[in-house]
Amino acid sequence: MATGLPGVDSLTLVTSEIDGQTLVALATALFGQPPALWGRYFTSPHTAKGGEYRHRLENQLLRDNNIRVLPIARQTNRVHGSEADGSADARANVDDLFATFGADYLASQGREVVMFLDVEPENPLSLAYYRGWATTLVAHSRDASDNQVTVRPSVYVNHGDDQTCNAVSTAVGERVECHGVWIARFVLHGCNTPPDFDDAIVRPHSLPANIPILLFQYSDDCHGRDGFDCDQTNPDPELQRDLLSRCVLPPEPAIA
Repeated sequence: MATGLPGVDSLTLVTSEIDGQTLVALATALFGQPPALWGRYFTSPHTAKGGEYRHRLENQLLRDNNIRVLPIARQTNRVHGSEADGSADARANVDDLFATFGADYLASQGREVVMFLDVEPENPLSLAYYRGWATTLVAHSRDASDNQVTVRPSVYVNHGDDQTCNAVSTAVGERVECHGVWIARFVLHGCNTPPDFDDAIVRPHSLPANIPILLFQYSDDCHGRDGFDCDQTNPDPELQRDLLSRCVLPPEPAIA
């Protein structure tokens, strides 16, 4: 068995403090090193609340610690909707990402960015929505960047959410892109370092082997609900490099 690189995701800003320490400092103390990536939310350029990434406040601290931003598309109450719903949301997600970092900067980072669609078990993903979201995410990112940047669609899914796994599997069978999945299965709770990555434990039975698992969210509520969840990358070297290369190291200095 092996473990991947540590990562975290949070609803709150990385600059938020608990007992006088930022979330970045707390995560670094837990893992003995800064996390390799940090999951934050991108809904639309006009969304100001709901855990949205705030680059003016967060870029610098992440950059200083060499932590890459893992973009998460957050419209969890809409993912069971229509193909048109998915397409509209994808456009807003891409526009938010580009407004935050700029297409030119993202192109300089490697021309491809991964984005995970946040799906929670109380609102499973529909095939129609994913078809519209994934297809538009790729097409609109290319159109909006003059073909400089492609945003790759991926899915965050709970281990027990068979409906979402089946929707993703069917979409892939239709040749709709899914770059990979991020599995939430809380084998631990609170602040914990990564356990062994065992595909037999992490992979849902309804998720076929041809869809790669890129991340494993193994523990929740480190430092409570205002803290962060704990993740690890798939330790497979190729999958790990692929994921990190498609996350975003914030620019220096922060974009005004």
